[in-house]
Amino acid sequence: MSADNKDDVPAVCETCLGPNPYLQMIRERGGLECKLCTRPFTVYKWAPVKNGPFKHTIICLTCAKQRNCCQSCLLDLTYGIPIQLRDAALKMAGVDGVQGASEPKNEVSKLYVANNSERFKSIGGAAVTSNRDKAKEILEKLAAVKGNRPSKSANAQKRDTLPQHIENIDVSKIVSKLPFNGSLEPPSNPELKTLFIFGVDDSLPEYKITEFFEQFGKLKSVNCQHGARCAFVTFTRRVDAEAAAKSISCPISGQSGLFLIENIPLRVTWGKERSLGTTNREKLKVGSIVTKFLKKLSKNSMNTTKRTNEEQTNNNEVKRVKSDTRKPAKEADFEKTFKNYEY
Repeated sequence: MSADNKDDVPAVCETCLGPNPYLQMIRERGGLECKLCTRPFTVYKWAPVKNGPFKHTIICLTCAKQRNCCQSCLLDLTYGIPIQLRDAALKMAGVDGVQGASEPKNEVSKLYVANNSERFKSIGGAAVTSNRDKAKEILEKLAAVKGNRPSKSANAQKRDTLPQHIENIDVSKIVSKLPFNGSLEPPSNPELKTLFIFGVDDSLPEYKITEFFEQFGKLKSVNCQHGARCAFVTFTRRVDAEAAAKSISCPISGQSGLFLIENIPLRVTWGKERSLGTTNREKLKVGSIVTKFLKKLSKNSMNTTKRTNEEQTNNNEVKRVKSDTRKPAKEADFEKTFKNYEY
């Protein structure tokens, strides 16, 4: 049986304890078998929230102290991360005290380590995370390891490159029917109530798109395909669709609008709902074409902005030159008037 003292306080993290400062616990001696060392131990049960579900400890106090983890959720007490992830990260950083320490593999070794807690005081990264003074060393070494990894741009470039069997798929018919070159100007067809959104990122869930457009009116349907990076949003009323289109800014007149959801830039135009592909391969190929088209649009917008700024600068210079040339003429007229003036 685990050598837990009846007066010992369980090692439980703040998250598992909950917000109640006057928490009451139920103690049961030898109530369960420890999930790690398989010895019976003293179980504590409590309700973090009043009238809520109960939590309980699942490992003994000895195993929790050896690993510096919570007896209920098994997260590190200092950093609040899984102990397996903690140990892997510390080994990757080469932090002293972790290289030679490892978790027992079988039940016999786990039981032996638990019974000899005086000899095995810490397992894995517990010796490091239990000492807050080593936090700086951990961060510095993890930062050094991260610096040796491929850059984000290299990873992004690798992600944008599709396998050859997907690159060879012909989706020209699908892409030709999508309104990439559309605009936000209301179409002449009064039955059209659909907006075409492209540039949808994998990290943007469909419900966020739904929430954004629901503020303008009731939606009939939302068809979001993350593989193709496109979505169709159809309103039940045309007036609501026009209100949504008017609320979106248009960097260049006559082209697609630009707006943000969760800091992700999206393009939008009017357009009928079309097929975005019938297989995952086709959708991925459409998504790669959308990525290239977005880069092209971004480049065109930058060039247009640059050209507009240059034209504005040139107009300002012309105005300044004209004002400078007029000044001597005024001065000459003044001198002529001054000479002709008779006192």
